[in-house]
Amino acid sequence: MTTYVRHAIERTLLVAGAMLATSGLVENCAGEVAASLAKQPRTMSDDTSRLKLHVPSPDWRDQIIYFLMTDRFSDGDPANNDLGAGEFDAASNAKYNGGDLKGIEQKLAYIRGLGATAIWITPPVANLWWDANAQTSGYHGYWAENFLEVDRHLGTLDDYQRLSHAIHSAGMYLVQDIVVNHTANFFAYEGGWSARNPAGHFILNPGTKPLSAPTQWPFSMNDARIAEHRRAGIYHWTPDVSDYTNPRQESDFQMGGLDDLNTDSKLVRQSLRKSYGHWIREVGVDAFRVDTAFYVPASYFADFMYSRDPRQPGMARVAQQTGRRDFLVFGEGFGIDKPYTDTQTRKIERYMTSPSGRSLLPGMLNFPLYAAIGDVFARGRPTAEIAYRIGAMMKRHKRPHLL
Repeated sequence: MTTYVRHAIERTLLVAGAMLATSGLVENCAGEVAASLAKQPRTMSDDTSRLKLHVPSPDWRDQIIYFLMTDRFSDGDPANNDLGAGEFDAASNAKYNGGDLKGIEQKLAYIRGLGATAIWITPPVANLWWDANAQTSGYHGYWAENFLEVDRHLGTLDDYQRLSHAIHSAGMYLVQDIVVNHTANFFAYEGGWSARNPAGHFILNPGTKPLSAPTQWPFSMNDARIAEHRRAGIYHWTPDVSDYTNPRQESDFQMGGLDDLNTDSKLVRQSLRKSYGHWIREVGVDAFRVDTAFYVPASYFADFMYSRDPRQPGMARVAQQTGRRDFLVFGEGFGIDKPYTDTQTRKIERYMTSPSGRSLLPGMLNFPLYAAIGDVFARGRPTAEIAYRIGAMMKRHKRPHLL
């Protein structure tokens, strides 16, 4: 397991426990996305009107969210376990273990019995199945290769729709984990790197199975040695982060080899809005959690949430079109403040509210509070540190109850 994946999973599990370019390119994008959707496996009628997919938003301050990693939760359909890429072994922590969307549906009574009112699942999108260099698979969902398709290990679009219907019929809500920072590790730089020459020292990852590039356009334009791909600028064409205190590296470089998306690109922004709007419309997702939000500029989320693009509007507008007036999107910004300081608290707020006062992400994960709780109740620090942290939280955050 890569260091990035391990840390991402650890951070997510800890918080879950604590809180229970041109017009031609755009035209091609529309055609490629339509073709991608046409390939999506379906096992029942396209008429989903009988399913309870779209329900009004709840008051998110009242919800108890149960987080689960789909592949590790429950195996409802053994037929989709092993797809022949050497990626499955139920006894291996590095490989797919068999959990899927049908497995979640079968366990809804159990989850509801725990008192949960919403279910947050790891990204269900199509992932890179095996990276021989890292000796691990994309079972966790954070190695996307196609943001518009369900990973075949987890089921089909119909399975996801049925799960949404079952969750809503039980009076619960569906939260989908999403990634806008990167795709899987399809390329790298070996032996050097120059911002002026993205093709120099560029290599494609030879250990990816069964793909060498994303199947979704424009993310498939991922070879810096091809002039058309460089001009499209879908990626930052950068090596791994070596200094997380460097703002440029934090926002533009790769984490753990994962190919960093250029979220300043209009085409990338449109494609990501199209991809994630799809899950709201077609599945009835009620909220998103944004992975690695700190590694994308905060300003990006104004476009992601509120774009007025008539073809691919922002998430808040898509949600309103499906009857959701309070679509929650909360980001992961891993930052812990030392006692009696609030540097990371301020940074977290910058992802919720711009310097001009404009709303960005409705919420964020509250890592500073999580750390203070652990320090006081598990490590014997004075309770005054929690008092300070709560005071700083209420003072610095415009919407503290959505943290």
